[in-house]
Amino acid sequence: MRRALRPPRARRLAVVVGLALPVLAARASAQQRDSAIVAEPPAATPGGVSTLRIAAGLAVTAAAIAPFDVAITKRLRAHDLQQSSVWRAGAVVFDFYGAPGARAVGPLLAVAGSLGHNRTMSDIGIHVSESYAAAAVAVYLAKGVAGRARPYTVNSESAYDFEFGRGFPHKEPYSSFPSGHATGSFAFAASITVEAARRWPEHAVLVGSLAYGGAFLDGVSRVYRDTHWPSDVAAGALIGTVSGILVTRRQHAHPDNHLDALARRVLFAPAADGRMLVGVARTF
Repeated sequence: MRRALRPPRARRLAVVVGLALPVLAARASAQQRDSAIVAEPPAATPGGVSTLRIAAGLAVTAAAIAPFDVAITKRLRAHDLQQSSVWRAGAVVFDFYGAPGARAVGPLLAVAGSLGHNRTMSDIGIHVSESYAAAAVAVYLAKGVAGRARPYTVNSESAYDFEFGRGFPHKEPYSSFPSGHATGSFAFAASITVEAARRWPEHAVLVGSLAYGGAFLDGVSRVYRDTHWPSDVAAGALIGTVSGILVTRRQHAHPDNHLDALARRVLFAPAADGRMLVGVARTF
């Protein structure tokens, strides 16, 4: 029988993973900056290699964390942390970061760009929204197929209660794997990091570190609040990061794609009576 991971070791593992994510973001930023300079198809650029490496690294991390799901969850659900006002407040803040926070940033930037006729802001908002949407579709399908029971529905030792197809149609108690919050926040982090690397490369590492760090803490909050296992969060990080990088890079590689063009034509403007007018322009 496998010995349970002791709390100090669980904490060290969580800290190591948390510190590794901003580093991955910084590496991705540098690679994406190089790929933006070299005009080659996405699959042939250094950024393409970077995406594969990040995906492989996150997949290995998820597999490595899985055996320690129970131990890490027990530590984050321990009485001292659950009674800590700092931990409780932090969990609320970073839970919000994942949803509705990360979900709302893209549309808000797109609308603000439309109102201000700022194409850069509009494009960033559109790409972040597209990345989040692609990740959301992928995580919905994965949740339904996996049918994993959430921590609060099972005994604390039963971390691997999966049943094929049980998660459809989004049955809340059986939609634990992967974490939707983590997927969305990592999709946002990946997309905004790629955008920063293309437009403001000198700030890409800072943007990536903050965005990925927030996404990681969002994942910690989901375990702390007993809604996900650590491996759910790791799997969400994998799906979200890959979706954010690939979608954003793909849209930049094809700037005249129909989806971007259609989204860019939807314009918003304030009316004299305070209402918001929505229209479709021929060009933007």
